[in-house]
Order: sequence, then structure tokens, then C-alpha cells
Amino acid sequence: MKSISVLTAVFAALCLAQSLSAQEVKDGEGTRTTTEIGKNAFRWDTDGFSIRLQNYLQFRMTVQQELGQSGNGGTNGRDFINFRVARAKTDFQGYIFQKAFSYRVRLNWVRGADEMLEIATFRWAFMQYVNLNGGQAPLPWNWEEQVDATELHFMDRSYANEVFNQDYAKGVWIDGQVGEDVPWVKYWAGVYNGVLAAQDDFRNKDGALTSDAFSNLIDQELMLNARVETHPFGLMAKTMADRRPEDEHSKLLLAFGAGFNLLFSGVDNADLRLDSGATATGSGRSRVRQETWAATVDGHMRWYGISVDAAVYWRFTEFHNRGINSAPTSHRRGIGELQDFGWSFEASYYIHLIDLSVGARVNAVDADEFWGRDAALSQTDLQQRAIRPDAMEYAFTASYLYQGERLKFSMDIIYVDQQLAYSYKGAQYLSGVYNDPLTRNGLLGQSRDNADHDVIWIVRFQVQWIF
Repeated sequence: MKSISVLTAVFAALCLAQSLSAQEVKDGEGTRTTTEIGKNAFRWDTDGFSIRLQNYLQFRMTVQQELGQSGNGGTNGRDFINFRVARAKTDFQGYIFQKAFSYRVRLNWVRGADEMLEIATFRWAFMQYVNLNGGQAPLPWNWEEQVDATELHFMDRSYANEVFNQDYAKGVWIDGQVGEDVPWVKYWAGVYNGVLAAQDDFRNKDGALTSDAFSNLIDQELMLNARVETHPFGLMAKTMADRRPEDEHSKLLLAFGAGFNLLFSGVDNADLRLDSGATATGSGRSRVRQETWAATVDGHMRWYGISVDAAVYWRFTEFHNRGINSAPTSHRRGIGELQDFGWSFEASYYIHLIDLSVGARVNAVDADEFWGRDAALSQTDLQQRAIRPDAMEYAFTASYLYQGERLKFSMDIIYVDQQLAYSYKGAQYLSGVYNDPLTRNGLLGQSRDNADHDVIWIVRFQVQWIF
């Protein structure tokens, strides 16, 4: 926390110093300084420097009821009501020297100290077709994860997005656009650290502060990422709703995109994949390696306040032995690969007359099932173990935009049905999004069609304030 506070103070001091030094030069002597306090941001400009400061706060009440397995050991009792500050962020944007050199820094005050710095990027926009970027930002892989939290239609992103998104990433990347009035092609491509989200979660999660030290997460293997979009009828803003004014929303906008990601890393999880080596390596490097291919395709429409967003997700993880590790998978106590699939559909309508926005979404996750590794558990030919459950989410939302997105009152109603599997490591719980569902009850070997279900009802109320 102390290091983040010092970073914030230094950044603010530099901005103030630049402001004072610029104000010493009078207008007409080569520098013109302007200061503007807008409806939802503070902006200050001078020759060679610009800063835009914006804060936003989301205060939320959540009512959650879980209809899990009943009886002894069931989870029906995990119901709660909770007030909390869901998000509190400060965003700095602007340019240094000239407009081609832009920067962005965003702090999230409700995250832990090592994850408080969400975005820190520098961009050199030297031409329309190729621009250079470096730093940390949400990975440009799928559409929904890149939408700012203030521009979401629901309070949080979908269940499927939470299972498949690639979170924040540190690296260097290029972007560009072909077409001026009509962006026929927009693209992003880069090389990143690629930090494994968890030893059983095979995607990137690199939003925390890191040091120059080797570990199972920080190694010599990098991540490759690319995304391409087309906006055939004009540029569509990266949002999940059509908030255009009435004199503009009659224009039909379409956008289509695809993302590709390749993540390499070591894996240290003997419950998934064994290491036949008798002792650990001297470096601490795992003798199991994974490579995960992830792809997504999405489409979007905006017209007369109507918005439609759809996406399909696919992820394939393959495991390999390295070094002296020769553990086979034929005995069904280890897996060779995982394959997960998901999709999402969201639609909304903005009623300008009363500043009311309503929407609905449905999405699903089909998580791979496999045989277990734990020798203490009975083994069967049925692939009934899993890292996470299969899930379906149905949701409805309504928002009153009293001052547009700057002051918005929202309500979400969410229903989630999770089809349970047996824990792959004999643990009590599976990995979830809104909760950690209990592992399946009953005897191993029963049909997967009769699997237990964990159902969640969630009602949320939220006020959003941007200033």
C-alpha cells in the first residue's frame, strides 16, 4: 500500500510541477494554458502536456440465495445480504511532449495493494496503420472484458466472460486501423509476460505487481495475443449498450471481431499431472508444461437504442512432460488435455423518453470432465471429474440514467444453474464465479445426467457516480 501511495503522490507532484512551470509563460509567448472542469472530469492542457482526471464510484447492495445440496454438509445456508463499494477508481489520461505520445494510469482503490495499479500504458501513435504500446492494460482478446466497468449494461460481466477472459497483461503490442471514416480493419497484436491465473486455471492473469525473480509464474515463456475487428458501417464504441443521442442512434452500426491467444507455462499440480521425478529440480521449475490455445468470435449491433452482443469462446490446454518426467496418462490418474467451451448473448434497449435502459442476457459454460488423479478415490471409465461445473446464467437488468452514465441507478436479477461434477482432487468444492460450489454428492460411477445442481439467485442494487 505504501509503494502505491508514493507512486500516486509522485505522479500528482509531476503533474502539478508541469502545471506551475507552464503557467509562468504568458499567453502570446509560445504557450497557452487551459483548464476545464467538465461535467464528469477535470482537464488541463498546455503546450507539450495534457491531463484528464476522472473518478468513479460504484456502491452496491447484494442479496444472494444459494439453493445448493441439502442435508448434512449442504450449502443451502450460504445466503447473505451485503453492502459494499464494488469499485472506486481514479483515471489519468493525456499526452506528453505532443499528442502522438499518450499515456494512461488507472488506480483501483478497493483492490489489494499489489493489484491497485490496474492500467499503466504509454502509446506512440506515429501513423494510422501501426502504433506502438507498452505497459499493463486489459488484454485485447475479447470484446466484453475490454468494456470499461462504467459502460457495462449489467453491473458485472457475464459468467462466461469470467471463466474465459484474459484479465490484465504486461507487455508490448502494436495496433492500427485500415480505413478512415469506416474502420474496415482494426487490429491488436503483441507479446506479453503471460502469468498463469492458477495451477488449475489455464489463462492469463497478470494484474499484480511483480519483481525480476524466477518462479513457476515468472519464467522464460511468454504469451502471444492478437485480435482483429471490422466495423463496416462506422466505428462502434466499446460499450455493451447503445447510448447514442436521438439524433444519431438511427444509424445502424455493426462490428465483428475475433481474438487468438497462446499461453505457455509450467504447471505444478500433481492432482492433474504427475511428475515421475524422485526429487524436485534444483531451479524449482516444474517438469510439467502446458500450452493453452484460446479463441473467441463475437458480433455486435447498435440501432435506435437497441444493442445486441454475442460471443463464442473456446479454450484448449495440452500438457507435456519435460526433463526426466515420464509419467504416462494411460493409468487415468493424469490428463493429457482439457477443452472448455462457452457462449454468451446479451440484448438491451435504451428508452430515451424516460432515460430507462432494460436488458437481458443468457450465457453458458461447458467445462471439460475427465478421470481423477487422486489414488485414494475410486477410478472409473466415466469422465466425471472437473475443475469447475457446467453452468447456465440468465439475467435481467434495469437502469435509470438520471445524469447519463455519470449518475446511474441500477438493478440486476441473476439466476445461475451449475451442474456439479466430482472434484478432480477430492476437495470439498469446485471453482466457481459467484461462489465455490460443493463437489457432487453420490457414488462415483453414477450417470452424469443425474448430477447434482447448485442454483444461485442474486439481486443487486447499485448507484454509479462519475466525477
